[in-house]
Amino acid sequence: FGTAPRGAPPGRRPPPLVHRGYWARASATRATVSAFASATHSADVPVNIINIGAGFDTIAMYAYALMRGRVRVVELDHGEVVKGKMLRLRAAPDAERALGADEHLTNVRSTREDSGVMYTIGTAYALVECDVRDVERVEKVLVRSGIDLSAPTLVLAECVLAYLPQGKSNDIVRWFGERVRMGVFMSYDPIKPDDAFGRTMIRNVESRGCAFSGIYDAPDVASAARRFTANAWSRAEAYDMNTIYSEKLDPRERARIERIEWFDEFEEWRLIMGHYCISLGVNGMESFDAFAITA
Repeated sequence: FGTAPRGAPPGRRPPPLVHRGYWARASATRATVSAFASATHSADVPVNIINIGAGFDTIAMYAYALMRGRVRVVELDHGEVVKGKMLRLRAAPDAERALGADEHLTNVRSTREDSGVMYTIGTAYALVECDVRDVERVEKVLVRSGIDLSAPTLVLAECVLAYLPQGKSNDIVRWFGERVRMGVFMSYDPIKPDDAFGRTMIRNVESRGCAFSGIYDAPDVASAARRFTANAWSRAEAYDMNTIYSEKLDPRERARIERIEWFDEFEEWRLIMGHYCISLGVNGMESFDAFAITA
């Protein structure tokens, strides 16, 4: 279902360093989803996952496998991405069934309104066109999706907030913080824009027609955590990806991954991983610990 990593030349295998970085990021996201599932399991209540800027990510399938029957997943992205993902799902009935479609796919629908296209599978999954730079539009499409934010909610934003216009990331974080009284917001972002590597990173993104316009909303690990506590989240934590990789992920799985592809570019690896971070805001879930299971 997935595609090669963005930016990889057609037919060329990305280097081991890139593979390992993707593994670390995906493993941290899965650890967060697993911790959310564990923290809400005893309550036996419906829960939500909202994936902002979801792209072609398959984390919804992982979440549905963990919390089948009690999770509602809503994914938001720009129209072209939503339509592309919808076509890929439509071409892969097994993927649709992994998101809750019935045997004959009779509960799979797509509808269009002024706010854009929405693709749904029963009541468990919705893929919705949305310009996430506009908080009012986000609110409108979430209302349209029928999601209930009074239920425990996990918000995911992987490499999204830094692309928003400066200041807009605070608006998004605050909007959810004021409405999600029991939940978690996880964000994965670039940091350190002002050193030599950071400036090169920004130029590379700009050369592809994009910009890290919002990177100065949280340019380091400490400010990534403060973005949550300053915007209606009761507690927060943040780590750069070096810390995530070496201290927060399952050491046995990490050792297995390291045996699959060997590399010796350790200085470059640490430099790259030090320029990305994961931050978490938490409201009302005292037992939630994203990395307790694997630490």
